[in-house]
Amino acid sequence: MGLLKSDTEPQHQPSSFQVFSYKILNHHIGFLYPRLPRLRVSIKQAMMPVPFEVFVASMVMTGFIAMIVGLITSIAISLIFNFEPMIAALLTGVGSVGLGLMTFMGMQALPLLNAKTRSDKLREEIPHYIGYMATLCASGLSLEGVFKSISQEKSNEEIVKDARFVTRNIDILGMDVVTAINDLIRRTPKGPYSELLEGAIITFKAGGNLREYFLATAKVHLEEKKISVKRSTESLGIMSEMYTILLIVFPLMAVIMLSIMAIMSPDLGGFDLITLMNMLTYVMVPLFGVVLLLMMHSMVPKR
Repeated sequence: MGLLKSDTEPQHQPSSFQVFSYKILNHHIGFLYPRLPRLRVSIKQAMMPVPFEVFVASMVMTGFIAMIVGLITSIAISLIFNFEPMIAALLTGVGSVGLGLMTFMGMQALPLLNAKTRSDKLREEIPHYIGYMATLCASGLSLEGVFKSISQEKSNEEIVKDARFVTRNIDILGMDVVTAINDLIRRTPKGPYSELLEGAIITFKAGGNLREYFLATAKVHLEEKKISVKRSTESLGIMSEMYTILLIVFPLMAVIMLSIMAIMSPDLGGFDLITLMNMLTYVMVPLFGVVLLLMMHSMVPKR
């Protein structure tokens, strides 16, 4: 059991709200389950600690709550602005139903986003762990031993979590290593990581050298990592030029142009030129800076 717990990873389980929603709605929403096959797959691939049926029940319950909130809000707005009865009824219906549907669809997209985030994390971690796997194989460990050794790492990274999942399948559920890894593959988004696991199973079944397999795969992933870093560097070079234009050149030119225009006219388009300069200084320049920082943060490799 010590292999399955980490000081940095709390134990997850469905929330009380999700369990309550399932108990209340399970017998009434069974028709929805076969209509959401993609959601079932996304929940598995995101490794969310919530059963599919429980999550669907929480989606419906949250949608109902959002519908009630939308109804109350629409009625309050209608009373405050004293709308005509026809307009008030239309606003109430659209507001309540619209907010409920938006909430339902938004929650349905949550597992997709989580699966995408998990896939991105795995892609970042693979080059750093394949060499470690090769080293473990070179020290004489079997494929099962490799996953058990990684599961002991005190880390919250996705590959470590997956190693704990495989170890749990073997030690508690009694699976063999191939079945446990196949179960993990079914819960992994398609990509380099799932291909790595499939290749490891094939090599293991064929009696091949796992160390050589991991080393050969590591070379491929390291080359792809180099190309990715090179592209990121080129993108950051473009961002630096945009930074110079938007935060240095543009404000200076705008202030000079507004100063010259102030000699001929005190306002522009109904706005006082001093007000426009203040907006440029305290609104537009900080906004451009925040946008550029967010864009650069998304481009920089996380490890």
